[in-house]
This record gives sequence, structure tokens and C-alpha cells, in this order.
Amino acid sequence: MKRFLLFLLCANGLFAQAPLSLSLQSRNAAGGKQLARENWAGSSTAIIVCDMWDLHHCKNAVIREGEMVPRMNEVLEKAREQGVFVIHAPSSCMKAYEGTPARERARMAPSAGRLPDKIGEWCKQIPAEEGAIYPIDQSDGGEDDEAAEHAAWAKELEAQGLNPKAPWTRQVASLRIDQERDAISDSGVEIWNLLEARGLQNVILMGVHLNMCVAGRPFGLRQMARNGRRVALMRDMTDSMYNPACWPFVSHQRGTELFVEHVEKRICPTITSDQIVGGKPFRFSERTAGKKRLQVLLLGDSTTEASIPKILAPEEAQLEDSIRILLAIEKDLPPADVYNLGLSGEYIQRLLDSGRYDRDIATKPQADYIFIRYGLNDRSKREDFETNFSKDFHALIARLRKDHPKATIIPMTVIPYEVGSTNASINDRVKQVAEEEGLPLFDIHPRYEAELKKGPNMLNYRRFALSRVPEALLPIVQPYVRAGKDPYVVVLDNRLDAHLGHLPGWFSDRHPNLAGYQVIASETAKFLAEWIHKHPQAQ
Repeated sequence: MKRFLLFLLCANGLFAQAPLSLSLQSRNAAGGKQLARENWAGSSTAIIVCDMWDLHHCKNAVIREGEMVPRMNEVLEKAREQGVFVIHAPSSCMKAYEGTPARERARMAPSAGRLPDKIGEWCKQIPAEEGAIYPIDQSDGGEDDEAAEHAAWAKELEAQGLNPKAPWTRQVASLRIDQERDAISDSGVEIWNLLEARGLQNVILMGVHLNMCVAGRPFGLRQMARNGRRVALMRDMTDSMYNPACWPFVSHQRGTELFVEHVEKRICPTITSDQIVGGKPFRFSERTAGKKRLQVLLLGDSTTEASIPKILAPEEAQLEDSIRILLAIEKDLPPADVYNLGLSGEYIQRLLDSGRYDRDIATKPQADYIFIRYGLNDRSKREDFETNFSKDFHALIARLRKDHPKATIIPMTVIPYEVGSTNASINDRVKQVAEEEGLPLFDIHPRYEAELKKGPNMLNYRRFALSRVPEALLPIVQPYVRAGKDPYVVVLDNRLDAHLGHLPGWFSDRHPNLAGYQVIASETAKFLAEWIHKHPQAQ
């Protein structure tokens, strides 16, 4: 029995010191996810809980914070068991903790032999962020309360004798502080001293708000990253200060996700709470979702997907972004989410038969509007196009009506590749299908052709086989080569026309560039805004 008890004690000790098995997510320049598996020793790791205040000037922020607390308590308790050191950092609230063991533990930490320059200051940018497009506009402070709700909340705070602009006095009481093991500090210097004194090279940040305090505080992500700590954000245990009424006019949740992506590209990798406690990542409830948003789906081929612009200019507004922003400019319209579900090389029969429809289209949130733009690949790849294209189009509409019964389905004509290119064999059938199904037709063809007349190559990118480039010009095109089995040169604009414009076929790829997609976005938003204004009962 004694040996058995000894075994249990040893086993429990080993379990307590088991490393944190983490899947660190970062992103490349094009936004693609990159995962790295790492084991972090708990004894070398700290978790910093940033600004989980008892109150906030934004009521919705308080609600979201409250939803996070139970999961956050689970994470911290499990982390403590694995030897992780927990630092609570409710900024500007140290008075509430004067004399407590956790506060004294931070205050009395020995001075570090290496104290980074400006570790006691905010850090609003690190070199990796320079030149990047900041993902969300937070210039209004990020309040996402409704005006009446916010005014009532401010009066409630004033009635409690609090400053409604800064009502916090301590960390939220429901988030447990272990006075025997944790530390409390809002000082970059004190926290750095703690990390150095305890040999804590790994740091996990959680708390609020990501785009402000979590990233920028003296103990935040940027300071940890630029000063050599191995730092990660727990991306499901954070929130942002972002108002969906501001650019880029996405939902609050999506605004947070965009800033997480910014962090993953330029500051540090991220993890999720389930990697510590199991189960699934935390998600906020529908209570915090905000105003109902129109759901708009875009179906089509490569001229919808825009794969090359997404690869070459991932920071810039793509087709779906521009449509969403243009709709937001119409102040009397509901906010909208626009999903680009186009796929290069696709035609209707392949969409339906490959399983992609069931996987990617049927599973999307219930759509309000669905734009369909197929035909170019159908004409070249579908046998007996004259008969089967219309048949396939009707079949797709039937599936969409079943899976998205509230949606207004909008067939679109295809864009002209060149001035005078009518694509009549496709567009006549699209118009006939729309008429037979009693659906509104969106004829994009005339506007796109009118823009082409202003400059026949202004709206398309250039994609040209590297093997066809004269040897003397290879050095000038080298930065624009896309590797692969058959490498090619690709640019979104006319920057190489002076060198290669004389070569036969240089302008033959007629897929839209960003300028072309702005034309499509402009007409799409205009069409949809007019339709919504004429059919308000559908909202």
C-alpha cells in the first residue's frame, strides 16, 4: 500500500509538471495559416491577464468580459497546476490590492539585470507592423453600444459615484486571484522583473482589449515580442474595442478576428484555451452579436474568386470587402456580411457534383441575397452546353431555395473579356433562366464593357509564361515570377508593359485585377442597394 501511495504521489507530481502542448498559429504575408507544435514547460511560462476590469465605459464590453470569466478561471487553474506563473494586470487599479501577498510579490521582485529600453511605456507599433494597413478603425474609441443604451449605462455608473469614462476600480471579482501563487501589477518594469527573476521565457497574454491594451501595454504583446520573450496570444480569451459602424464595417466579432490575424502576421503567434483545458475554443454568445446583419453570398468561378489579387495584394480590399463597404456607405441599409464563395475553374455541374456545394454553400449562415455568376467555364467544360447550362442553372437554384429559403437569388450575366465580347451564348441563357424562375437579373455586362472602353487593359492583370520571356529581360521580371511546374510572370497592373507589352499574348489573360473588381463591386452594391430600397419588406 505504501508503494502504491508513493506511486500516486510521484505520478501526480509528474502530471503537474507536464509541459503545455501548444499549437501556435501564425500567418504568412498572404494570410495563410501556419501551425507549429511546441511544448512549453510550465515552470518557464507566465500568463498575463490584461485589464479584466470590474467595470467599463462600454456596456457591451462588460457583457463580453463576463462571458469569458468562467472559461478564463478554468484556464488559469489548470495552468497553475502545470507550474505556470499567473500575473494579473488590471491597469490603474493597484490601490485596491495594496499590501496583499500577490501585489507584494510583484512589487518586491528583484531588479532585473537587463531592463529593456522603454519597457515602462506603451508600444503602439513594432517594426514588423510598419507599412501594414491597420485592420480596423478604432478612432472613435471602439464603443459598440447603441446610443440610448450607452447613455443609460453612463447614468448608472454616475449613480454609483464612478467616472463613466473610466469606471474601473479593480479586476472583476469573479476572476479568481490566488494570493499564495499569483502576482498583481500594471507596471512593465515590475512584470519584467518578475519574468527575469523566475526565468520565465514564455509568456501568454489574455484579457481585454486586444487592439488597445493587450497589444500595446508596457507588458503587452508588442513589448514582449520585441524584447525577446516567446510570446503568444490566447485568441479566444480576448476581445476588441471595435464599433461595426466604422471601417471596415464588419461585425464586432469579425473585427476582433481581423486584429487577431494582424497579430499572427506581424507580432506573435496565437493559441486557444482548449489547448490548456480541452474541449472546444471559447465563443461569445449570440447576446453579443449586435445588430442583425444581411448575409450576402457570391457564387461563381475565377472571375468571382479573385485568387491572384488575393495572393498579390492580400492587404487590399477584395471584391467582397468592397461590396460590404459600399453597402455600408448607404446609411439607411442594414449592415451586411459578404461571403465570396467563388472558385477558380468551377462550373455549375462541378459545384453540385463535387460535394463542394454541400460543404461550402449549404452550410453557410442563412443567406438573404445570393448572386450567381457562372457560364465561362460551363461553356468550355460542360458537354452539350446549349442544353445542359440552363438545366444546371435551374438545378442550382432549386438547391439554393431548399437550403436558403429566405434568400433572394440573383442570376448575373458574365463580364466581357474584351470590348465587343457579348458572350451572348451565355448571357442569353442566364436571362432566360432568370425570367423562367421569376428572379431579378443583374446585368453586369454593360457597365464592365463601358469601363473597358476607357482603356482595354486597365481592368485585367497580366499573367505570362516565364518560358516566353526573352532571356535578356529575365532579370527585370524576376521579382514577379510565381514558381511552379510551369512558372509564370504575373502583375496586377501595367508596370511591366514597357518591357513586355510588345510580346504576343502579354495581354491575353483577361481576368480582373483590383480595378476590375472595383467595377464589379460598384455595380453589385448599386444593384443590391436599389433592390433593398424597392423591397424593404424583405428585410
